[in-house]
Amino acid sequence: MRNALEGRRERVEAMRLLSAPTGVFLTRHGLVDEAANDPGATARWLETRLAAQPEPGGALALAELSFREGLLRERKSPASALPWYRDAAACAALALAEPAGSSSESAIETHNLALKRLIRLSQDDGVRGERSWRDVLGAQGLALVSSATYLHPTQLADLKVADDLRVTGMENVYRSSGLGIPVVAHRLADSTATTDPRDQFLPREIRLGATVVLLPEGGLGAGEWRRRPASLYFADPFGAPSLPFGESTVSLATDRTTPLADQVARVHLDELEWAGLFHSSFRRTGVQAGLYMLRPYDPGKIPVVLVHGLFSSPRAYVQTINELSNTPLIASRYQFWVFLYPTGQPIPVSAARLRTWLTRARETLDPEHTDAAFDQMVLVGHSMGGLLSKMMAQDPGLELWNSTIRIPHDQFRFSPKLHETLEASLIFRPLPFVRRVVFIASPHRGSPLASDLFGRTISRLVGRPDELAESMKEIEALNGPKVIAPEMRGRTPNAIGNLRPDSPVLAALDRVPIDPNVPYHSIIPQILKVSGTDGVVLYNSSHLNGAASELIVSGNHSSQQKPEVTQELRRILLEHLGSVGSASGPVP
Repeated sequence: MRNALEGRRERVEAMRLLSAPTGVFLTRHGLVDEAANDPGATARWLETRLAAQPEPGGALALAELSFREGLLRERKSPASALPWYRDAAACAALALAEPAGSSSESAIETHNLALKRLIRLSQDDGVRGERSWRDVLGAQGLALVSSATYLHPTQLADLKVADDLRVTGMENVYRSSGLGIPVVAHRLADSTATTDPRDQFLPREIRLGATVVLLPEGGLGAGEWRRRPASLYFADPFGAPSLPFGESTVSLATDRTTPLADQVARVHLDELEWAGLFHSSFRRTGVQAGLYMLRPYDPGKIPVVLVHGLFSSPRAYVQTINELSNTPLIASRYQFWVFLYPTGQPIPVSAARLRTWLTRARETLDPEHTDAAFDQMVLVGHSMGGLLSKMMAQDPGLELWNSTIRIPHDQFRFSPKLHETLEASLIFRPLPFVRRVVFIASPHRGSPLASDLFGRTISRLVGRPDELAESMKEIEALNGPKVIAPEMRGRTPNAIGNLRPDSPVLAALDRVPIDPNVPYHSIIPQILKVSGTDGVVLYNSSHLNGAASELIVSGNHSSQQKPEVTQELRRILLEHLGSVGSASGPVP
């Protein structure tokens, strides 16, 4: 509806109004009446004249006349408007390269209006028929190119004009005006069908931002711009902020928030949160636990891994990613990743998964270990995610083993597969590339809610993974029925049980120090700042001695995206840059 109203307004304005430079140009050539009555024929006559003798202002006039004709044709036959919108955008780009520069604002507006309609029509089923959107644009003589390989149009299933999507729920929407059309590009990255191992760290379906610009080759003279193919250029909105035109540069339009919002909305993470709590998987085809990047790996930038908590998902960090990715200094030195996992599983099992994925990322993305920035990784964990993050910087020895199993490690009997599982979950070493950890409302000593009636009820509803059930049977069959610690007998091993204040798992982890080479920080929300609780976790459970910093903010347990928390994360990341020094390049 909005686009229909906008189209009517644009048609009325285009028929009634011309830019001042174009009005002067057409008046000088006595073409005002012709332009009003038949803009297409006027454009063709003017093109022939300009091919013989180019004139300043001619390109813009040709662009506006072509746009007028496209609007007229689109009402009756949308497909017939495509070449006119292409010409309008191309000639507007040529106008930007003219030395006068007085018409740049009008040229940018005409380019963007025409290109926006060209993109929309290329996605329209009535225009496409059996063709792809790439074929539609290719038939107009447009070569599709990009500034980054991951944005190459051959990998994009479809496009949406960012202005056509309404963003709600975000504190800030980061956009900038300029040349080009910000779009949301739908990229498919099926790790089972790709030959690029890096695709396993991208969501199977990902929405990426791009700014599309139409760039012609050659000038108006001798019709050179017609004989040489124009390019539809896909620019990274986080990349170069401008493009050269003639002797000047023109800033590009960007939209860095809408693609992120669209990605979160389409994945339906709220459904995954329920499934991940009660089942060992998300029970949705194509959705798997793992470490995910919202943009491809960027060597030289420090990874910040955001780990969500119980009954949660990466949407817990959407505001955080949006804000920090649009802080210039932070964005220039950091890249943001998320860890998605079913939260009902036992904490040591989820931590083992995180450790596996982080190690896999290192060996896949930087197999030669030459990227010094990777060695400065920062983990940020909210709630239970903080416990998983802490375990990446701990060496429990046999502490965790002895707290859960009543047979000494060297006397325990297990199959090779069970040995591998238990070792990964209970006996591990700190990851050498994790160099800082941030805890947000983390229950290091448990939460009373896990022990009350509600917590016990939910815990009983959490399904036991078949693999875990088989492991428990094997443990008891090989080592006797009393091999499990008395505190854990009769309880379904799951995350809620692990979060009880009397949990032997938490007690053991609390006794194990964090690697002294890894600074850690606590951000602790408190209701009214003085209540001693965030409604879920008590202050005494979130507090850690030896923290490099501890900030108490007013809020409840789900305050991880509050501006005060984001500001503290920003401060910590800047502090981390200062401590890194030359390890990953000079601090700006």
